[in-house]
Amino acid sequence: METFEKKINSNERLPNIESTKEVEKNKEMTPEAKAAATRERAELLVKEVKSSKQQIQNIMLNVNQVLQAIKALRAQLQLATNDGDSISSVEQDKKSIEKLKKKIAGHTDELFKIKEELIVAHANQMAESQGIILTDELKEKARNLVENLLAEISS
Repeated sequence: METFEKKINSNERLPNIESTKEVEKNKEMTPEAKAAATRERAELLVKEVKSSKQQIQNIMLNVNQVLQAIKALRAQLQLATNDGDSISSVEQDKKSIEKLKKKIAGHTDELFKIKEELIVAHANQMAESQGIILTDELKEKARNLVENLLAEISS
């Protein structure tokens, strides 16, 4: 009976294994690894934003082509043109555009949130690649690089 109680008590004292692993994993990440992960995430978000903007342009081009084709067909058939008519594929494209715009806004917002981390990561990377210590000049170059990147995707 005594050993059974000891087993129950020893089980109660065991920490959650998953949370322990997560804590150990976070402790194991070096600042360089965190900076690399931040840079990698930023690069991914920038690619996503650029890709989404390109998709929006393609969709809008397609919508214009569809509307022109419909106008031309109506003219050939001598039908009255009603701009208020809803065309299902155009409506779907407009919904896709709105979704992509929301996605871009989310990614852009995330990039602005990690802006300072990106600056530090880029400055450290430049210092390492040049084999010098981190200087204010490198920090300023990194800041300009990140701000130019954010300006590019914001436009």
